[in-house]
Amino acid sequence: MVGYALSVVPQKPAWLEALLTDQFFTPCSIHLEHKKNEVNIFCVDCSASICQHCLYSHRSHRLLQVRRYVYHDVIRLQDMQKLIDCSLVQTYITNSARVVFLNQRPQSRLSKGLGNSCETCDRVLQEPYRYCSVRCK
Repeated sequence: MVGYALSVVPQKPAWLEALLTDQFFTPCSIHLEHKKNEVNIFCVDCSASICQHCLYSHRSHRLLQVRRYVYHDVIRLQDMQKLIDCSLVQTYITNSARVVFLNQRPQSRLSKGLGNSCETCDRVLQEPYRYCSVRCK
């Protein structure tokens, strides 16, 4: 069909849904007997959440360290940008590093129409951001 442009919708990487749905900061089921066994690393190549004791078997893989900020999961912007486009996702600074939230956060009140807001969940944002989290983008 000549004259019609086909819009190309970028597909999510296969590992991204696992990252967004996994539970972090829980004990590792493989290393229950070890101290410091909380799951806070995501292996992109295996699409799996791991603890520090699992690292050796993933040493040549792409890894993301998940952190906590205001009781929610975040990843350093510089690490996430190597894997996906995080432009227009609002960033925050914690421990002198820019981070992005993985998932949207609950809102105490509806904010629609109060200036700039997330295109997906209507959370209030600073300019020029359009999304509050990686999930919303």
